[in-house]
Amino acid sequence: MLLMQIATGLTYFMSIVLLQEYFDTSYIDSIFMTKVALVTLVTWLPLHILQWLMNLIDPSDNKKVM
Repeated sequence: MLLMQIATGLTYFMSIVLLQEYFDTSYIDSIFMTKVALVTLVTWLPLHILQWLMNLIDPSDNKKVM
């Protein structure tokens, strides 16, 4: 899953770099990137906390053996 997220981000940013005539990059600044990072964190973090809690409460058989 992490590999797909990295590939998606890389594809997105490379498309902006390679296809500059189709993207208006004048609005991309530090405030915009901060807002994007905040929205990403708010949507990503609860799912990963839930997954961590589920593994903590009910670990898989492999983790129980270890």
